[in-house]
Amino acid sequence: MYQDNRPCDVCGSEVRLRAHEATEDPAAATVRGDNDSTVDERVCTNPECPTNAGGSAAPRP
Repeated sequence: MYQDNRPCDVCGSEVRLRAHEATEDPAAATVRGDNDSTVDERVCTNPECPTNAGGSAAPRP
């Protein structure tokens, strides 16, 4: 079982894990070029955190 209990790197709040969005077309899937990426997507539980602002420019928790 995979766990990532580190707090948010931006604000220090608790982070929950969410499965990466899947696509039915494997050719259209986004490939993470980073071998150290987490299995799941980290989502900060603080709604005021800049990581929840959305968009590609938002920092990652």
